Amino acid sequence: MRKKYFIPLTFIFLSAVFFSTAGYSAQISVDEQKVYAGYYSREGNDAEMAQTIGNNTYIKFYPGKRIVRLYIPYPYSKTVKPAQINAAFNAAIKKTTGSAYIRDKFGVMKEQVVAHLDFYRWVNEEVMYDCSKPKPCRITFSDNAMVVIKPGIVLEHKVNYNLVSE
Repeated sequence: MRKKYFIPLTFIFLSAVFFSTAGYSAQISVDEQKVYAGYYSREGNDAEMAQTIGNNTYIKFYPGKRIVRLYIPYPYSKTVKPAQINAAFNAAIKKTTGSAYIRDKFGVMKEQVVAHLDFYRWVNEEVMYDCSKPKPCRITFSDNAMVVIKPGIVLEHKVNYNLVSE
């Protein structure tokens, strides 16, 4: 009796997986093209926010669901050009295939900066990544910006980023 139901149930299960992932992967490819359009600069870079935390923060996404967060010390960050930031991202991503914190000049910086390499995943049209909180950080995208939503004990904290096109 088990064999009688095994093949039809297997077919139904595999069909459901195939059809649900087919639409999902098409949706992701469109969103990923937007994600890879450049890198993102935190609002408040080179202003009071940068002075308070001591660095400017930039984020760039790469194929293979990789994310790089670059922390450039303030006030040195005021002298760094967008081409240098992009070159530092591209040099950092080549340093490892896993997750890592790397402090380096990446061949283009005058001072050492920190690159945090990690992985992200798509969940319900949002990017999620581990941000050392009890729950993962979420990212939502708009035309030329993104919002990082960090979980908190009582409320979520939203950090706005603007797209810097390559």
